[in-house]
Amino acid sequence: MELYSRRRLLAAAAALPAATLTAEDGRRAFQRARIFDSSPEKVVFARGDRTLFEYRYAANRPKTYVHPLYAPNGAPISQDSPADHVHHRGLMLAWSNIKGFDFWGEVNPDVPHGRIVHRQFEKLGFGRAHTPEFIAVNHWIADGNVLVVERRTLRAPDLDRTATWLEWESELRAGDAPVTLSAEGHPYDGLGIRFIASMDKGTVLNSNGTATIEAANGEPACWCAYTGSLGSGSCTVAIFNAPANPRHPSPFFVMNTPFGYLSAAPTFKQPFELPKNQALRLKYAVAVWNGQADRRVLDKSYRRWSGK
Repeated sequence: MELYSRRRLLAAAAALPAATLTAEDGRRAFQRARIFDSSPEKVVFARGDRTLFEYRYAANRPKTYVHPLYAPNGAPISQDSPADHVHHRGLMLAWSNIKGFDFWGEVNPDVPHGRIVHRQFEKLGFGRAHTPEFIAVNHWIADGNVLVVERRTLRAPDLDRTATWLEWESELRAGDAPVTLSAEGHPYDGLGIRFIASMDKGTVLNSNGTATIEAANGEPACWCAYTGSLGSGSCTVAIFNAPANPRHPSPFFVMNTPFGYLSAAPTFKQPFELPKNQALRLKYAVAVWNGQADRRVLDKSYRRWSGK
């Protein structure tokens, strides 16, 4: 596994002949993407001396998820297990009903729960263009049985230095029995993020130009963005829906009261059926800007990421 740390970058720079070192060399070194595995707790994605996001995979957690996710100015914009919804875990992928088991909730005594358990990293290092990435295998386990095997890939692409970028791919494969990913009564299921409290009562904008919560909630779109207060300014978080995703463009769930939440919700209107030994593949990007990103910036960013 190819891991880079600030200490190793400094050591490498120190090993060069003094005559070759310049201020530009140092600047480039500290702008390089980095990835750290703090086993068995988390993987940290960083660029230079700034943390981009952290991936939580400890065995004592009921899910694997991203938290904190940081704005470019270093402020965290996600919440992990807030008191009102303890099962909201930063940026997470989950469903409320797989063969009668709830992988979204964690504490409701009226329903049986499943767990999303990290098994191994197939890769942890760098991909093309020195992009930090990992490939992890997760088992979605309920009542002692593995219902779904997930191959999850996270990357931190360097697409725009004014934003924090996270790319998320999940291949969800049924085992020897078919499964249904159902969101009946839970339209928010999918890849969702719970925002910090200051971002409550925010605004929305999607690729169709829809700018009200009521109309954007459940509307299929190529992307959906949420803007809320952050410190003395604001912050915009967008989820981009890959053109290759099934049912593209698929719906988003969004709400701003009593708290802010945004999710790519492909089962908002109908479930996914996974025949035995077959897989569902989903790909998204999440981008975070300080300030309010307008539609022109969001459209341009989507086209650059998706190639469309």
